[in-house]
Amino acid sequence: MVLPSRGLKNIGAQLMKKKTLVRLAVVAIASALVVPAGIVPATSAPADIKVGVITSQTGALKSYGDAYVAGLEWGLKYFTKGTMKVDGAKIVLTKKDDGVPAGGDPAAATAFFKDMVANGTKIVVGTASSAVGATLAPLAQQNKVLYISGPAKADAITSATNKYVFRSGNTSIQDFAPLAALPRLNGKRITILVEDNTFGLGNLLAAKAVLAPKGAVLTEIKASTTTTEFTPVAKQILDSNAAYVFIAWANPATAVTLLTTLKQQGVWKNSIPVTALAGVATYDFYGALLDGQNALLTNSYFPGVANTSVAAALASDYEKAGQTQDLFTPDGVNAAQMIIRAIKGNSGMNVDKAITNLEGYSFIGLKGQITVDATKHILVQPMYFVTLVKSGSHYTPKLLRVLQKVTA
Repeated sequence: MVLPSRGLKNIGAQLMKKKTLVRLAVVAIASALVVPAGIVPATSAPADIKVGVITSQTGALKSYGDAYVAGLEWGLKYFTKGTMKVDGAKIVLTKKDDGVPAGGDPAAATAFFKDMVANGTKIVVGTASSAVGATLAPLAQQNKVLYISGPAKADAITSATNKYVFRSGNTSIQDFAPLAALPRLNGKRITILVEDNTFGLGNLLAAKAVLAPKGAVLTEIKASTTTTEFTPVAKQILDSNAAYVFIAWANPATAVTLLTTLKQQGVWKNSIPVTALAGVATYDFYGALLDGQNALLTNSYFPGVANTSVAAALASDYEKAGQTQDLFTPDGVNAAQMIIRAIKGNSGMNVDKAITNLEGYSFIGLKGQITVDATKHILVQPMYFVTLVKSGSHYTPKLLRVLQKVTA
């Protein structure tokens, strides 16, 4: 078919117009892609790092959970210079309460843990309850999530067979470590009174591991966590003729009743009380009911015991904020340093890389030099032997001995 000359001219004009438009579009796109000299193209910010916190915010262990969380939040701010960021990635905490009147609730903690994992959380920390910690440890392994336990003390929470679990506090065996330094233990009768739960049974195992090799003769007494009448317990202790009575009792709701009964029944007339020094709120009744400086107290931390730059900074900040340091403040601060270490140089928060970062990690914490055991994932750390002395109307800890690099 032959087109008229006018039609050919129209078609040619249209083609020229389209070519011009195409050239203009290409120039516009190219111009948009040109970056002026000295200006770096913007990149997307790293994804937030979600950290789940499961611990007691109510119930019998509330004071432990509160001290831990306060230390954790302070540590994250202090070691990131207030940014809450590591390598540009923001740390976002999600806090859940596992507390119940008797302690911690493993079922609730399990549900929280699973929800966190489903939401993309790769780091979970806490709890104050040994029963909860023992429940979360295998869940971390099953879900390949990093779990930093604390301040729960049961030794079984961490093990060489579960690479996903670390500890930011101390173990039951580390609580017993100072006792091994007592003189002439061979043949000495030592009675161990514990709660009949995960925490208490862990202490029994620790006692056997630390004291039995020294030749101590051990008597075990287990009391229900619901016990409110301790006279039968006092009689059992008196019948044991113990030189030392070690008490592992984590429930502050019944601790006063327990210690009052033991004192009233004359247990301390022939036996020396030994226990782990608890929180600041317990100093006065511990001092009064454990015969003050006659008591021997193992301890993982009390305010003022550490002479480090971290301790000085925390003391200053807490004083300004009207906060009080307590027994498990270091567990939270340690957890903060471990979280930051796990994330550092670990784009995307690869869990295996986080584990590698933490194994063998050595740092100056609130208490001083601390090292993460590369195999057991516990903290090699200072522990203390103290007693309580009366100053005016109150009791305060007096340091008797520092044990450096205590392990299990």
